[in-house]
Amino acid sequence: MRGLGMAFRLKQAVSGRWLSERLGLELLGEDRAIRALCPLYDLEADGLSFALPGRSIEHLKSGTIFGLRELGGNGVSVISAAAPRLEFIRAQHLLQQNPGFEIRVPPAQVDPSASIAPSAVIEDGVSIGEGTVVGPRAVIRTGTRIGRHCEIQAGAVIGEAGFGFERDAELRPLRMIHLGAVHIGDHVLVGANTCIARGALDDTVIEDYVKINNLVHVAHNCHIGRGTIIGACADLCGSLRIGANCWIAPNCSIRQKLEIGEGATVGIGAVVVKDVEPGAMVYGNPARRATPREG
Repeated sequence: MRGLGMAFRLKQAVSGRWLSERLGLELLGEDRAIRALCPLYDLEADGLSFALPGRSIEHLKSGTIFGLRELGGNGVSVISAAAPRLEFIRAQHLLQQNPGFEIRVPPAQVDPSASIAPSAVIEDGVSIGEGTVVGPRAVIRTGTRIGRHCEIQAGAVIGEAGFGFERDAELRPLRMIHLGAVHIGDHVLVGANTCIARGALDDTVIEDYVKINNLVHVAHNCHIGRGTIIGACADLCGSLRIGANCWIAPNCSIRQKLEIGEGATVGIGAVVVKDVEPGAMVYGNPARRATPREG
């Protein structure tokens, strides 16, 4: 099961035509049943997703997506949309009301050897492993899974909804419903007052031995590789992929959807706006690669 233990499945199927008509859009292709919301890379035959302009859908053989009109006829059913992400969010809100999402939230599972401060909040649907310590006033939201021998320091918030919006026709920000989760591996440190957002359609993943200092923001859908160290006050925007054993220095900002290669170093205060190659060192605003002499 993916996501919050609130899988992305609907209480009952709807048809693509039913959905497109209620949104005032045109369905191109087969009128398929829709039973689940999916990331585009993992679109199921009865799934619904969206494709931003420029995204390839050649790997897709079935399912329904919101996308530009020219994507029709490629095997998937397309609900024609000039703003696919906005229409997908509109569909989320419509489907949440009717027919609604299946909600399966089991009681929290906390290993008896874990140490949980009395003032910490552990919601249902949380899993906490052997020897993990959760500090005072930390908040662990539904769907978060924390491994063995982790330390979650005071005031950390893990699993809150991410910050994702699209403006509607009246320029009002409409929030994406976040159905993903947070998966934290073993021997991970999460510093005081750090916030790790749950994913939108995918999960936010923190691999084993990652060390995160205080006041760090990890946005939705980020994936942080094993052994990476992140300094205080770093701001990691959504859907980043950071490789193993990186050094992310204090006060840096990294733009969404970038890749930071294995073993890379991001210097203090850097503003990263493009991918960083494995082993590279970048610094400055905008960040640039250090020469061998500078490094």
